[in-house]
Amino acid sequence: MSRLKKAATILKAAETWKKRCLLGQGSLFTEESLWTRERFGELKRLYVDVLDDDAPAPGSFREKLKVQLEDGSPDAKMLWAEMTWVYLLIAGAGAIGPNTKRERIREVWDWSGTGFPENHDLLQDLVLGAGVINPGTAYHTHAWREYRFFVVAMLDWFSLTVERQSVLNEPWDFARWLDGREYAENRGFRHVLLFLLFPDEFEPITSSQHKRQIVHEFRRFVDLDGDQDSDPVAVDQALVKTRDYLQREYRRRGILDDAGAPAEVHFYDPPVVELWQREKATEWVERRFGNRAIWNVNMNMEGGQMWPGVVAEGVVSVGLDDIGDAGRPESDIRQDLINRGYGGQPAHHTHCLHQFGHELQVGDILFATRGDGWVLGWGRVAGDYRFAPDADQHRVHTRPVSWHSWGSKVTYRDLGGVTRRRLTFVKRRPRWVRQVTWLLDDPPELLGGAKTDGDPPCPPYTITDATTDLFLPKPRFERILASLKSRKNLILQGPPGTGKTFIARRLAWCLIGCKDDEPIEMVQFHQSYAYEDFVQGWRPNETGGFELRDGVFHRFCERARKQPGTPHIFIIDEINRGNLSRIFGELLMLIEADKRTGEFAVSLTYARPSDHRFHVPDNLYILGMMNTADRSLALVDYALRRRFAFETLMPAFHRQEFRDYLVAHGVAESLVGHIVARMTDLNRKIRDDNELGAGFEIGHSYFVPDDSDAGPRDGDWHNTIIDTQIAPLLREYWFDAPTRVEGEVGALMRNADNEP
Repeated sequence: MSRLKKAATILKAAETWKKRCLLGQGSLFTEESLWTRERFGELKRLYVDVLDDDAPAPGSFREKLKVQLEDGSPDAKMLWAEMTWVYLLIAGAGAIGPNTKRERIREVWDWSGTGFPENHDLLQDLVLGAGVINPGTAYHTHAWREYRFFVVAMLDWFSLTVERQSVLNEPWDFARWLDGREYAENRGFRHVLLFLLFPDEFEPITSSQHKRQIVHEFRRFVDLDGDQDSDPVAVDQALVKTRDYLQREYRRRGILDDAGAPAEVHFYDPPVVELWQREKATEWVERRFGNRAIWNVNMNMEGGQMWPGVVAEGVVSVGLDDIGDAGRPESDIRQDLINRGYGGQPAHHTHCLHQFGHELQVGDILFATRGDGWVLGWGRVAGDYRFAPDADQHRVHTRPVSWHSWGSKVTYRDLGGVTRRRLTFVKRRPRWVRQVTWLLDDPPELLGGAKTDGDPPCPPYTITDATTDLFLPKPRFERILASLKSRKNLILQGPPGTGKTFIARRLAWCLIGCKDDEPIEMVQFHQSYAYEDFVQGWRPNETGGFELRDGVFHRFCERARKQPGTPHIFIIDEINRGNLSRIFGELLMLIEADKRTGEFAVSLTYARPSDHRFHVPDNLYILGMMNTADRSLALVDYALRRRFAFETLMPAFHRQEFRDYLVAHGVAESLVGHIVARMTDLNRKIRDDNELGAGFEIGHSYFVPDDSDAGPRDGDWHNTIIDTQIAPLLREYWFDAPTRVEGEVGALMRNADNEP
């Protein structure tokens, strides 16, 4: 093989399997003809066709398999044993030892009544102990799904009417063929097969999530094509480009293996694993920096290019030159910011100045970046905070720093995903820190020291993060996000319990690019909500008079205006409950996507003659939520409808992700099946009711536990949800039919006490 020397043994064994079985329709361990369409058709009948995702039979996978294969031919059982050999081949001895592998193969083989060929070359420790990775827990706990996929794929393979060798000559075509098989999505066995057959094109990685994570993290280093969010082949092709980049970097940096030869790239080995896996990055940061604090400072503040000047002068600054001494108490800094027009709650600027004046210590590491994602260099804090109120721009608040530019002159490297904040504690973003040091070629003088932890940073946030446990297809989420980006105003509508608030927060984080709540504001409309609460109005003060105060939306617009590079999201819950024309007033025009500039600014209703005209900033997005089952709905103003995109969310009981989430959080599969079946039936009745309809269906989130929920998720847990949350809703829906309500509630709770 041209690469992966440590996998040479299993790849040689896999080549034997390919020739004897996939192409020759023979057997690994005998002279029989086992790998045939007839035998896989038998396994499909015995195994695949009797599986029940909703209510799997009790017992372990191997116990159930023995029962399922009991009436099968000896050849079918020997074939399954050889499939087990293929399935376990990639696993290293640290995950499954050769003895365990051999016993699992023998167990199935013995069901055939044929003597086990334990002396066969392919069953020796040299082969069975030569695996290269730990395939992970899911690969074993979902073995029944993996084998189902493999049986169906092999049946299709041996049903091909073209020459199979020609298919195996084209790795990417074969991968797309394999991905087109039933049950192929997110199967670890899919990755194993592709690596064993095409090791130069595919990586020994069994996790789709890991592959996507690697590609996501290395986008900062490599230009990648294709849709890596939804196309698994595009992900694999991106991994090839990533591996090629890393191999070139290995050669340039002279990275060698233990024998002194040029090292091969393995995504689970250092230094690569430290660049994409958070746990390994954390270990590396702790080894490299010890307890020293690490910060990122944005050198592109307020549109200026600060880097050459601060390098020449040997200082660092965070701007905010109109604010007094940062060595004061935090409350004094906050009041100073408020007095100087930084908003009513200038939390970020307050915290930034307080950190700069109090928390930075001599010896702390600073990484210098620009707000658009370029890495400039690094430095070490060399002195205490200085306050010079009469100094030039960006020289009022400073600290001495020993700076190191990247390269022999000021050179920029595109990192992407870095924070736009002026000052950010980044030690708790270990992947970011590791990637920056990689771009800086791991300067040897950039070593540890001593310092305590600081404020938690803003973790990067992607569409992949957002759609985890969301029960919403990724393409649908992407469409909703695209609508919000283009229209700037979006309403999520749907029945109760469909996760509108949950999804809204994730949409906001995706827009921001990190899990940061500072650029997010949330209010709830009600019948008494007014323009004076939302935009501006006269309010009583402590002296018995009145003063003009800005409303929550006006204040939020000013916050967004001060951070033009950061998306700000204003979330409105129950948006339909307010008198929308009265609340928004003249803002109905200003919130339109093409009127977010000073050209369309207007004088507000209560504005004084000296006040500036007002407009909504371009980086502000409005995200409303509307419950379609609310009987007190006011008709949404047509003028507002023209300015918002609308997306409807529906219950997700039918989605496999919902089932998997409940099982992963301790709900028995039988109880999950009960919930899905009963709630699906109830929603059908609600949907068919002429007085109700689809807008009154009941969502899945009532049954979604999180890690903070205490107690077992059993029949009592289920019945409590029905009794306290679902039943009151049904009594409101069918208030004139109490007998029907009690019948439906009884059907929901039926047999739940008997379930685990």
